[in-house]
Amino acid sequence: MYSFQTLLSKTQESSTIDFGDLFNESVTLFKKVWIQGLILQLLSILIMLPFIIVFYVPYFKLVLETSSNGVLDSTAFTQGLIADYGMSLVLVYLLMLIVSMFSYVLYLGFYRIVKQIDHGQAFVFSNLFHFFKAASIGKALILAVTYLFISVVATLLCFLPLIYVMVPLMFLLPIFAYNPDLSISEIVKASFALGNKKWGITFLTLILNGILIYVITLVTFGLAKNNLYPFKRLSKFPSARWHLTTSHP
Repeated sequence: MYSFQTLLSKTQESSTIDFGDLFNESVTLFKKVWIQGLILQLLSILIMLPFIIVFYVPYFKLVLETSSNGVLDSTAFTQGLIADYGMSLVLVYLLMLIVSMFSYVLYLGFYRIVKQIDHGQAFVFSNLFHFFKAASIGKALILAVTYLFISVVATLLCFLPLIYVMVPLMFLLPIFAYNPDLSISEIVKASFALGNKKWGITFLTLILNGILIYVITLVTFGLAKNNLYPFKRLSKFPSARWHLTTSHP
């Protein structure tokens, strides 16, 4: 891994990235790690599924009870939802937030696996849970709160700042995953430095990849959606072959 100053220097000295090279590298890397990405998606679904069932079963039951001739009585539905499930909904939302944090930490492990496979190392399933160790989990959760705080503040500032900060925020996870010894403030500063440097090409890549994934999903009737999701994640990072945010093995 790099020191904070070295990471900033490499970011500032980085050359312009060709979009064609970026896209080709993203596709090449996707071919290497799509199975691991699919495993990550399946794990996330399995973790969320019980909470989704707990939330939606009472929800649909209430919809049926407050509907007449296929028309929902919105007033009765709202009153019933608050009266019967008010505290339960708060608890469920809190649990779903905790589970979302769990998935967030899983993605850190995924980025670590991406680096290892990209450098020719073997896939080890337990590496998905690498950041659940006591030495890392605290910083990971603080980083998640930091991400949420910056997003909320940017949204409150008339939404437009959110469009700007969404690019630097994308680099929080990989920079932390590849440089876990950096402090939270250093991770945020390095993310914004890289995001500012590569903002245009990153934003353009996001739009084009979103369109591509949408078209392929339509053509395959949604069957390829989960398989392509890792590609959407990987193609967000214009630092070709991760040289700006990782060290060589």
